[in-house]
Amino acid sequence: MQPQQSVTPILSAKARAAYVNLLRRDSQRRRLPALSENCPGSADEDREALQELLSMGMLDTDDSIPEKVVAVDPGIVEARLGAQLRSSALMMLEEARNLTELLRPLIAECRPDSGASDGVPIVRIEGKAAISSIVNESVQQCAKELFTAQPGGPRPKATLHAIRRQTETLLDRGVKVRTLYQHTAWHDGPTRDYVSEISALGAQIRTLDEFFDRLIIVDRALAVIPANTARDQAVVVRDPAVVRFLAEVFERNWQRAKPFQGSRTPNESSQLSGALRETIIRCLIHGDSDNVIAKRIGLSTRAYASHLARLKADLEAETRFQLGYRLGQLAGSQSSAPEEPAHETGGA
Repeated sequence: MQPQQSVTPILSAKARAAYVNLLRRDSQRRRLPALSENCPGSADEDREALQELLSMGMLDTDDSIPEKVVAVDPGIVEARLGAQLRSSALMMLEEARNLTELLRPLIAECRPDSGASDGVPIVRIEGKAAISSIVNESVQQCAKELFTAQPGGPRPKATLHAIRRQTETLLDRGVKVRTLYQHTAWHDGPTRDYVSEISALGAQIRTLDEFFDRLIIVDRALAVIPANTARDQAVVVRDPAVVRFLAEVFERNWQRAKPFQGSRTPNESSQLSGALRETIIRCLIHGDSDNVIAKRIGLSTRAYASHLARLKADLEAETRFQLGYRLGQLAGSQSSAPEEPAHETGGA
């Protein structure tokens, strides 16, 4: 396979000046000597500049008078070259997918199921670009199962667009894809659209009302987890015992999560809002700061402030201190309520 050559055009200064000169003339048709009129140089340079412009389609010849050239509108040139570049990009993406399919059996041969084929069971990666590269490569090689936990509420449109094709490719290969979001993802239109599309293809999505950290597990043999709160460092884990433990954590969360297929009914919206409110109340009673609570439930600080304002209004609290006090009173009255007497039944 030959390496791809760049098809991005680069004009020499001589060719660019000649082209601009032709465009600025009142008439679009000029004889070849016009190339050197305002751009002094040798005849060889003139011919090279002319050839550059002709080869890139920025000049055209007049069939009736061969020695005349016509400057092509730069908008037309941009549209044509842009189409060529996009076509080349699609072809290269297709070749990359074919290469992955071709080499996957060989990769599997070199990476036995022991999960420590690289000799290092735990590797620390620094830099978001490096982390993305490792994650994408690992996901592309996934053969059976892909589990991901994505906290933070709704995902950016650009991120959803980037992972849509990758997820579709995995599902086409028969890979089982399961993803955990937070409940707040239900309220985001682009996220609901994405979930609806990939759910129809076989992916399974569920949501939790509580915070969890990011987690990616590939074929129960490799896991990627954050190494710091900024998430610009990560740890790649291949140790079988640790990966098995992380997979079990994911499974427990999965069992408690609510199925999400991209749509929502008024009843579901009401239930989710109630669960969100209960989480906020628990965090406030615990004494967490507003920033911590917003991150925990996957809301922006602005959206969280709106929920907090409604909660204050409902409890007739003017300040956050008053709100915390009244929530504490409410929690105390509920915990001190007498329990119902147990009814005696026969048998052991």
